Amino acid sequence: MPSRWLWIAGAVLLITIVLLVGRRDRPSLFQPSKLDRSAGAQADSRRSDADRSATLVIDSDWDRLRLRISSEFLRVFRPGDRAALNRLTSRTLRGALEEIGISRELIDERPGTAAAAGVGRAPVQWKIQVPPRASLFRINDAVTQAILTLGGRVVRGVERPAQTAGVALDLRVGYGDRVTHAIVIEPNPAIADAGTQIAFIVLDLNQDSEPLFRAFLESPIPLTFALRPGQPRVSRTAKEIREADREVFVQLPMEPIGYPKVDPGKDAILLDLSRVEIEDRINRCLASVGSARGIITRMGGAAVNDPDVMRAVLGEVKRRDLLFVDAHGGGPTLVEEMGEEMGVKTLTLGGTLDISGANAAGIRARLRQLLTTAAQRGTLVVSFKASILTLGVIESERASLAEQGIEIVPASKLVL
Repeated sequence: MPSRWLWIAGAVLLITIVLLVGRRDRPSLFQPSKLDRSAGAQADSRRSDADRSATLVIDSDWDRLRLRISSEFLRVFRPGDRAALNRLTSRTLRGALEEIGISRELIDERPGTAAAAGVGRAPVQWKIQVPPRASLFRINDAVTQAILTLGGRVVRGVERPAQTAGVALDLRVGYGDRVTHAIVIEPNPAIADAGTQIAFIVLDLNQDSEPLFRAFLESPIPLTFALRPGQPRVSRTAKEIREADREVFVQLPMEPIGYPKVDPGKDAILLDLSRVEIEDRINRCLASVGSARGIITRMGGAAVNDPDVMRAVLGEVKRRDLLFVDAHGGGPTLVEEMGEEMGVKTLTLGGTLDISGANAAGIRARLRQLLTTAAQRGTLVVSFKASILTLGVIESERASLAEQGIEIVPASKLVL
């Protein structure tokens, strides 16, 4: 008997020490007593919602032990105070989600919104919207490990069709058979992944209009400029672009479907050329603009589907350590497949901002469509012909893109 009581006294002492240490440098886990509420009512009224629902991040084994003891204490010694256990669980789950990039801003705790998402009855109901590329497996694992740390379990976890698109994850977590949190995670195409990058390639910029030329060179947007070989003063134009610390690409003319009726221009890469002739034409095109970081196709619907042509083109691209952007438009292409086989850096153009009857509203609407695609893919290359109107739309949307986690970068950075 004395030995048993010694063990009980030691356990109580250990729990007391853990809780006191935890209270000293962590947010309070429990509801204050009536006396505390009376004494601190004025301070509590000034405390923000963020303070009341601070996250608890598990950084070490000590954190795991402290959280487990706190959870056990609430369930054994304060079984009637379920609100305190719910708060502890919420803070721990938020911390686990933030560790994998799911910020608290993505968690909607309004019961009406949660019910509309299909969340069942539970004391705490969450609807979490995530980027389309978010890993549901990783989210499930983070929630599972957090609730296990607290001594709870995943009562139910299923995947089902999401309300908008893709697959939703439906979780119920709690202690024993009692569910404390009903959580639905749904992909939202409007939310961009952190680190989403988009590159804009400007076509047909020249010095015929000095104000237009200067506007592009002085823009805060890190644009990539693709120049056409053989254009007047192209060498000088390329030099000034590089001096403005901007990236220069070459528009490489390639045989389109319908050639020779459709003419890609001088020094085009044609199907009947030998490997040596193809290399010579690429060298002349690159020499006309000086140092270039990459090549983007001009036309080329037929050439990009010819294995001999593309082997010669991509071989030269690899030798020069350039980036090759396939911009031939819709339809099949061997570029990505052969680029991977040969170890060549390649990208495929994801869209264009050029629209007929262009106006600011139409360009902005097209840009938003492309941003949705960028969020789904993680990276996207977009082209547009040099236009002060299009440039103005991109500049006006730059701050909004940054808030969404979308970064505008030079095209070559997408493959670094």
